[in-house]
Amino acid sequence: MLHLERQNEIMALLRERKSMTVRALSALLFTSESTVRRDLSDLEAAGKVRRTFGGVVLEETLTKEVPRLLRQSQNHEAKQRIAQKARKYLSNGKVIFLDASTTVAHLVPVLAEFSDLTIITNSPSTSLELGNLGIRTFCTGGALLPSSQAFVGAQAEDFIRRFNADLMFFSSRGVTEDGRITDSSVEESRLRQVMLTHAKKKIYLYDTSKLGKEYMVNLCHFNEIDATVSEASE
Repeated sequence: MLHLERQNEIMALLRERKSMTVRALSALLFTSESTVRRDLSDLEAAGKVRRTFGGVVLEETLTKEVPRLLRQSQNHEAKQRIAQKARKYLSNGKVIFLDASTTVAHLVPVLAEFSDLTIITNSPSTSLELGNLGIRTFCTGGALLPSSQAFVGAQAEDFIRRFNADLMFFSSRGVTEDGRITDSSVEESRLRQVMLTHAKKKIYLYDTSKLGKEYMVNLCHFNEIDATVSEASE
């Protein structure tokens, strides 16, 4: 296969899968990993991809926001399993931060099983669901991001700083192979970082499709949080 043909095939695979490892590309293209790395270097120089630790991600996915309505339908069963597995961290009387991710939104029915909870979130839709269940809820307000339906900005961040939470549940768009939790939204990442500072226990929820994916913003690292929960967790 000529190098231009091979690079076109790499781009076709990335448009379908968004990110891949060098090893996987090598196997699919029937070529050596060193050849794949050279092709990826050429594609990165052309601004088409971004190299990551052991792999590559399509450049356009690093900053592109996926609408919340679309994300709600993605990996729905996995997110439900994650919510059930996260139950073990909950107990009555807790103060809890929830971010505006659709993964964390799946926790709402589980939270209804506990009493005397106080929830602080930057998600208007999550706050409405919690309110309908009679759960004491505070919503930050602030500037609303249309794509994610999340409140962000200085007003939202200042609101979070008023509270000290026992738990924080959050998610993001990707996790790199070296344990960096990454996202495409600068504004949502800043607000999550404020939550992290004011929570005693931080719990990251993610489905395994996010593994090996690197986005523009480094939110935090696995060694900075207390627990992770995926659909594959024990």
